[in-house]
Amino acid sequence: MAENSKLLTENTPLTPLKRFFRLLSVDRKDITYLYIYSIFNGMINLSLPLGVQAIIGIIAGGQMITSWVVLVAIVTIGVVLSGGLQIMQMVISETLQQRIFTRASFEFAYRIPRLKLEALNKQYVPELINRFFDTLSLQKGLTKILMDFSASVLQILFGLLLISFYHPLFLLFGTLVVGVILIIFYITGPQGVATSLKESKYKYEVAHWLEEIARTMNTFKLHGNSSLPLTKTDDITNNYLAARKKHFSILLWQ
Repeated sequence: MAENSKLLTENTPLTPLKRFFRLLSVDRKDITYLYIYSIFNGMINLSLPLGVQAIIGIIAGGQMITSWVVLVAIVTIGVVLSGGLQIMQMVISETLQQRIFTRASFEFAYRIPRLKLEALNKQYVPELINRFFDTLSLQKGLTKILMDFSASVLQILFGLLLISFYHPLFLLFGTLVVGVILIIFYITGPQGVATSLKESKYKYEVAHWLEEIARTMNTFKLHGNSSLPLTKTDDITNNYLAARKKHFSILLWQ
């Protein structure tokens, strides 16, 4: 409760990345378990190809010995454990998504009556509240960030560590690749966040304008064949597409 009240009362400006980490800080314990499962799952997934390769080598050599049966049993157990760990990760991820939606709902309900009127000058509050639907985007993206992205990173790290045993040059090459990736994200990361926010802004402008058309539908009917709905929609949509293309160009670099 103390952490939740802290989230509701602090007014310090935060960057989008800090806001994201602050949002997840409440569920730090569950996220830790999620990463522990991901680490073990990554280790198992890396060991499975080695086991399969050993089985194929034994069969190709015509050696039907006891070790073949043991290897098959180990690989089978590894597959089952990997599936179980993935299910546990999915359960934790679903729990986190439900908590995020619940906290966002109550935080909006808490903050809206306490908004400063002078801070809302030239702002249409119902249009701003549409930002609540970013919670749904966060729910969908959370699984990719916490599970898919982290699993990919761990597999890359474990893979680089594995190939380094074959020759030290592979370790140097892997370190170089990781360094280049980090530099690319360091340079393009802030630009990607900025273009994404701009894209989101125009997205909500389109939604707000469509809501206004629906709200004043009777007025447009009385006016007749007005070109205003399509004209303004075209302008806002063009702005959105321009921002979207700019954001996509950043993604291509990444």
